[in-house]
Amino acid sequence: MKKYDYVIAGGGMSGLSLAYYLTLSKLRDRSVLIIDKEPKNTNDRTWCFWERGIGPFEPILFRKWDTVDFYGTTLSGSLNIGDYQYKMLRGIDFYDHIRTHLANFPNVEFRQGTINRLKDTADGGFLIVDDEPIIADFIFDSTHPLNLRNPDNHNLLQHFKGWVITTEKPCFDVKRPRMMDFRVAQEGDCRFLYVLPFNEKTAMVEYTIFNDHLLAPEAYETSLRAYIDQFLDTGTYQISETEFGVIPMSDEPALENPAAHIVRIGTSGGYTKPSTGYTFQRTQRYLRELVNMLVATGKPERRRSWFTEPFKGLLDSVLLNVLQNKRHPADDIFTRLYERNPPARIFRFLDEDTSLWEDLRIMSTVPLAPFTVGAFDVLRKRIF
Repeated sequence: MKKYDYVIAGGGMSGLSLAYYLTLSKLRDRSVLIIDKEPKNTNDRTWCFWERGIGPFEPILFRKWDTVDFYGTTLSGSLNIGDYQYKMLRGIDFYDHIRTHLANFPNVEFRQGTINRLKDTADGGFLIVDDEPIIADFIFDSTHPLNLRNPDNHNLLQHFKGWVITTEKPCFDVKRPRMMDFRVAQEGDCRFLYVLPFNEKTAMVEYTIFNDHLLAPEAYETSLRAYIDQFLDTGTYQISETEFGVIPMSDEPALENPAAHIVRIGTSGGYTKPSTGYTFQRTQRYLRELVNMLVATGKPERRRSWFTEPFKGLLDSVLLNVLQNKRHPADDIFTRLYERNPPARIFRFLDEDTSLWEDLRIMSTVPLAPFTVGAFDVLRKRIF
């Protein structure tokens, strides 16, 4: 039975990021096995996020912008995002960059295969990959699914379909992406469009929904075509790429350390922000914290604030409660947040960089009655 220091179950964004940070640390010489069912050689997804300054993946960013447009119920136009930049990273560029970096470390192995079994033992984390047993000091697992059927929790989905289109007319402003455009039928949900320009004639147009069920495939396409026809002066256009994804938005408690030798990372470990589905930056931060603790203590356990994380988790649950129970139109909620707060403050809030005082100021700008009802409902469920 082959033995490794670390096995990374799942070679997507979180698994590859973990391997990357390990090789930047004092643990760079440890034996690592990365397992995934897919070869990760296609552009299967895009990450967009805001960031101040130079980030770790600056050289491979596909695009970045100093301003963004927002279209809501009472607010339309460009947002002043201060010293933040809105950044776009393509999946294939990320995969290629990390794999090229990891190729410099012969102690890091890749294996394409199916994990048939994964469990904790007295000797370490144990798993079977295509009938071959493997053991490691620690298994970092990003494949464990969340339980999204517990009625005591709030369980929504962020699902989206995007097209990269090339247009007949030069209709895109390359300096102004549309971060959220709510000028579409909401149908009782939270529905908006992204428009991410590559040049004057090429952009990604993505239709995003927050609710508890997927649509029929043709419904996404119908809404994309309707938006393009109404709000973009394209002339004719061609679709060159298609993207579809589903991200859980759930306050289901995620166990990062379910056993002595197993650590859950990514969405499996609760790295996705429940109220928004934002994952990329949160994952990068949490993984750096995890590697730092592993270096310092030999244990991959992030330090957690006894107050801050539960409080911010409570705010996530309240917003999910309001959205799930349709207590107030979602387009108006997000409009109020960006209209009554500096956008940079909202970015810090979503990145969980705000103080308690800033959190309270932000929550004072949302509709009071529905959020009060939502808060009492969340507290009732947690207590009883």
